[in-house]
Formats: sequence, structure tokens, C-alpha cells
Amino acid sequence: MKSIVKTAAVRLWVLLFSATGRNAWRDFSAIESQVGFDGILRVLEECDGEGAIALLRAGHATIGNRVRLLRGLALHNAEGSFAHLQIGDNCHIGRQVFVDLAAPVTIGCRATVSMRAMILTHMAVGDSKSTTGQNAQQCLSVVIHDDAYIGAGATILPGVTVGKGAVVGAGAVVTKSVEPETRVAGVPAKRI
Repeated sequence: MKSIVKTAAVRLWVLLFSATGRNAWRDFSAIESQVGFDGILRVLEECDGEGAIALLRAGHATIGNRVRLLRGLALHNAEGSFAHLQIGDNCHIGRQVFVDLAAPVTIGCRATVSMRAMILTHMAVGDSKSTTGQNAQQCLSVVIHDDAYIGAGATILPGVTVGKGAVVGAGAVVTKSVEPETRVAGVPAKRI
């Protein structure tokens, strides 16, 4: 029953935004007190364009001008704030992009992150007692430089930097940083 009420509250906030315009998201704490931070994340997934951008800014993300943000942005490990997210001017963020904010994510100007791409900043093995797994845990920033292109369904792993003007092919799994003006594709991603 509680989840039904929260879902209804989320839909109400989406309707409120469309009825009142951009100013609906100015009081982030008032929204959070009504629907909780999980509710804000759900609202964000339901919004696109100026509504989503206004909500991200209200939650302390740094968002440039003329950013095109399509519906379905999923943020993970935001910890009550979007401060780890920075998106430059003239970026395109496609439908259903997943961004892990355990560490900072920076997306430069004029970059494209295509639909269903995933940007991961951490790896944790949970309660596993595996020594190998424990040694593999990490939490590292991801940087996507100006004019870079991330193809549909690509996965960017923790600590990766995608250089200026680089192209990551659709479905690629990027395990190492990509040099500027380079094209990579495949699993794991390799220069092509």
C-alpha cells in the first residue's frame, strides 16, 4: 500500500510540474519531504527536458545550457544529492541512461550519451568473503570529455576517461580509458 501511495505522489509531482512550469522544482527539500529521495528518483525517471534538468539542478547537479535530456534517466547511489553529476553545454543524454553516482561523473560539452548506456563508478562484491572479490572493489570517477560519443547500450566502467572526440561503439564495454579522437568497440572495447 505504501508503494502505491508513493507512486501516486510521484505522478502528482509530474503533473504539478507540467501544470506550473519550471518553478515547481525549486524547493527540493519540500518535494523530498513529500515523496522521499526515492520518490524524487522516480519523478526524475518520468521527466525529460527542462523538467528533469530543473530537478537535477535543484538537487545540486551542475547542468550546462541547451542540454537535451530524454525520459528515463536512472541515477544510482545518489545519496540524497545529485552533486556528483556534471553535464556540460549542448549535451545529449538519451532515453533510459543509467548513471552510478557513487563517485563523480563529468560529461563534457557537446557529448552524447546514447540510449540505455550505463556509466558505472563503483564495483562492490557485497557480503562475499572472496579475497579476489574484496581486492577488486573500487569507487572511481568517470570523465567523458567534450565532443565524445557513447553508443547505445555501451557500458563505461569505474575510473574510465573517454577522451575528447572519442567514439564508443554501441554495446561496447569500456574497461580502460579511451584516447582522444579514437574509436573503440567490442567487449572489452578495443581500438578500431
